[in-house]
Amino acid sequence: MAVSDDRKFDGSNLDTEDFETPFDDEPAESTIESVDGCCYACDGYGTLNSLGLCEVCSAKLERDMIRQRDWAYSMTAFAMNDKQRENLRKKVIKKYGKKLELIAK
Repeated sequence: MAVSDDRKFDGSNLDTEDFETPFDDEPAESTIESVDGCCYACDGYGTLNSLGLCEVCSAKLERDMIRQRDWAYSMTAFAMNDKQRENLRKKVIKKYGKKLELIAK
């Protein structure tokens, strides 16, 4: 849609059908990567994340990564500074213990 030089564009003359919105017809849940199946870690059946883990095992993996200071793979530690990460690690160890829950050594 071309706008002539003698009038201002204020958005009221914009035809929104000119723009494709491929996700308008899909529900928001369809973009979440989850599927029902058997958890790779506990063999329980339920909703799995993109790693094939149930919610409980996914939380255990997250805590294990925090315990090991594997910040590159921790979603909880994302965008935290070093001091915040260490405080998070101390809280996890205090609440859940120092022993790894899911990752084998």
